[in-house]
Amino acid sequence: MSEKNELAGEMGAAPAETMASAAAHTHIDEACELAGDRLQPERKGTAEAHDITCDVVIIGCGVAGLYCALNLPSTLSVVMLAKTTVDECDSMLAQGGICVQHDDADYAPFFEDTLRAGHYENRCESVDLMIRASRSIISDLVKRGVNFERNQAGNLRYTREGAHSRPRICFHSDITGDEITSTLLARVRELPNVRILEHTCMDEILVAQDDVKPHQPQTRCRGVVAHTADGVQLRIFAGQTLWACGGIGGTYPRSTNFPSLTGDACAIAARHGIALEHMDYVQIHPTSLYSTRPGRAFLISESCRGEGAVLLDANGNRFTDELQPRDVVSAAIYRQMAAEGSEFVRLSFANMPKDEITGHFGNIYKRCLEEGFDITREPIPVVPAQHYFMGGVRVDRNSATDMPGLYAAGETSCNGVHGKNRLASNSLLESLVFAQRAAWDMCRKLGVEAPVAQTYPEQPCGADAQAYERLCAEAERKTHESATQGEPQTAAQTAAHTRSQTCAQNAVHDRPQTCTQNAGQSATPTEPRNAGRPGSQTEAQTCPQNPSPSDIDRTVSSKEVVCA
Repeated sequence: MSEKNELAGEMGAAPAETMASAAAHTHIDEACELAGDRLQPERKGTAEAHDITCDVVIIGCGVAGLYCALNLPSTLSVVMLAKTTVDECDSMLAQGGICVQHDDADYAPFFEDTLRAGHYENRCESVDLMIRASRSIISDLVKRGVNFERNQAGNLRYTREGAHSRPRICFHSDITGDEITSTLLARVRELPNVRILEHTCMDEILVAQDDVKPHQPQTRCRGVVAHTADGVQLRIFAGQTLWACGGIGGTYPRSTNFPSLTGDACAIAARHGIALEHMDYVQIHPTSLYSTRPGRAFLISESCRGEGAVLLDANGNRFTDELQPRDVVSAAIYRQMAAEGSEFVRLSFANMPKDEITGHFGNIYKRCLEEGFDITREPIPVVPAQHYFMGGVRVDRNSATDMPGLYAAGETSCNGVHGKNRLASNSLLESLVFAQRAAWDMCRKLGVEAPVAQTYPEQPCGADAQAYERLCAEAERKTHESATQGEPQTAAQTAAHTRSQTCAQNAVHDRPQTCTQNAGQSATPTEPRNAGRPGSQTEAQTCPQNPSPSDIDRTVSSKEVVCA
């Protein structure tokens, strides 16, 4: 028997039942009956099936899935599924860093930057929660062993990326995602209550009638159906289920995502009538390394431009402000390519010190050398590529879908943080915040205590509350103006909508859909770098439950960040 079959065989024996797993068992027959033929072996070569029972099943092993597991108590049995290997997730690929509220006065500017990048279509409630949770998230990451860059005084270093009014991004060289994800994975592997199944692909969810309200029957998620690479079918019955299996980048011919990300959760959601939102909101990253080789595009981090790299045309002249929102910069690049009749533009690092390039951006430097480019000596060819999915399975402030027992987090979900266009380096933060909230809500539903207590209030307070009301009103006014003016949709947006809907509805594991790459989007005329940069001087007040700036930057002998 192969290693994978041995693993599947091992998982066939159900663990000792807890409260939640016992409850799941009472609905097995009903769930199987409702799922019908979808539970029968369909793939050629399928020879056996196994049943697994657990308290929580998590689909995906990126930062969202891992952090949810870490925020569940050891009394709950947890099973995690990785479609391929645990390190083949987009969280590993994140380069630039992770945002954090820099100081007390940064609440309103951070909020405004996020709204502006998202074309004011953000869900304000979600933006608020993400920002106010950011300090405790960074503190917790450091305590778990994440090594962020620090200055000579031992405090966190911050870098800047496009559309940010100030530096507020924590980072580890140019492989921040790898550092965070690898650290969290190491911590999860230490947990005796968590088992990870690699090369195990979700096919369907198990459903049953919820018996909590007999007079208001409602379908409830009771786990998932999956298969291994060897054709073994698994029925995983769980009290709570989390989708954290990434976006749709694998359906695009040029994407920075792994090809295994094919919108599986969105496809299943569509089949079950689970709400989806903004399926046409697909982000194109301005700078991936141009190559004629097939396969995943290599990202050139936006933080390169934040630290001084500039975009050049064929004559060596700048043609845009590199620190505008991603959709605006991508559109400018597409226009320049069309005007030149070229397949790429150029990114120059000439304004950056060599030690900054080889230190901060060491991974990018080495990869470009492998492609024949020395970024310390010459510009490199870059081209936009599909990068991020702002839409997905609609969830509430606790990452719950509209089907009881089912949650979604990370790029799979749409909680409204990003609006129409994601602000750089908000993805890791958003994933962690709302994965943690999913874990907390699961604990409340299961009647158990979470291992990490909530360190911020559910609503903003003090000056933050005043800023929140002002910014919500501004967002409502901006969206009303856009609707009243009948802002036309670009051809690219129309095409993106059609393609993303088709991909989400038809994505399957053995027949991934091929989508056509987005074209450029319309953009307003650009201004020179640093001209008219947004920056609010609004004073914000930190609630007592939040760690103070001095606390988050304090260095102790263990290199941990200490919270108040």
